[in-house]
Amino acid sequence: MKKEIIPGLLVTVIIAAVAKFLAGSIHGVGAVSLAIILGIVAGNLYHFGGRFAAGVKFAEKNILTYAIVLMGFNLRLGELGQMGALVFIIVIPTMLVTFGSALLYGRFLGFSTSGSLLLGAGNAVCGSSAIAAVAPVTTANEEEIGVSIGVVNLLGTVGMLLLPLLAGLLSLSDLQSSYLIGGVLQAIGQVVAAGFSLSDKIGDTATLIKMLRVIMIGPIVMLITLLSRGGGSGGGGKKRYIPGYIIGFFVCSVLGSIFTGDTLVIPELRHLAKLLLMVAMAGVGMKIRFRSLLQHGPKALLFGALIALTQCGFILLLILTLLG
Repeated sequence: MKKEIIPGLLVTVIIAAVAKFLAGSIHGVGAVSLAIILGIVAGNLYHFGGRFAAGVKFAEKNILTYAIVLMGFNLRLGELGQMGALVFIIVIPTMLVTFGSALLYGRFLGFSTSGSLLLGAGNAVCGSSAIAAVAPVTTANEEEIGVSIGVVNLLGTVGMLLLPLLAGLLSLSDLQSSYLIGGVLQAIGQVVAAGFSLSDKIGDTATLIKMLRVIMIGPIVMLITLLSRGGGSGGGGKKRYIPGYIIGFFVCSVLGSIFTGDTLVIPELRHLAKLLLMVAMAGVGMKIRFRSLLQHGPKALLFGALIALTQCGFILLLILTLLG
């Protein structure tokens, strides 16, 4: 480890530790979300440049890559196979519509393609984690990343409270409610909270449906990489069609599905993935300025709300048609 990264990296680790400590007492807000919030606060109270800059950059780039790879251990591929083809017929088209609406609304509202892709990924896949995974293969800057994460987490928290009520108002069955919650909410924690608030059965099924969306993070990043490859490539003009961290993600997902939680190592690796993601998000937050959030936040919130409403409306149409 290079000595110059230690000061900044140490700050991000401290912020992540504080976020983890506070997360246990703040309902509905995960440690990852808190890490970026605390990072934003810290970065605006004190300018972490100079000797801190290298470590902060290492956290938001390198540590993030390691976190995405290890996130693969959280998947359960075998359990998804037991749900049959219907889960793919409902979830995959909903994700595509979510991405399409993000690009359409983003163009109408004047957002960059990168910013639109980030909000599309956050809503379609798995919130902050998806935004973090997609960001490296776009031209998105720290401000766009921070605004996207803030909007997605806020809307996810609202959805966590409203979707169970909506399921009741529409008199949805257990299976229909599972698809609504698992197919719309952004973060796994939100899905778990909303699903199990209705019943254990809905919670279990909604979590499995959510896992299919998480698995799609790999293909989505690969697709975005392919679509944007004409915009330039690093490394002396040699184009990388599949980012290395996505290959690692898939390898870890296979290993995590073969070696279940009964093993000694896999649970620790899953825990390590979340810790690293918290450190990376702290680094991202430290480079975001309040001025930018105030300037772009309200418009981005409208943007995110339009995407979420489209996503929710489309999956309800499929649910009522196919599972009615």
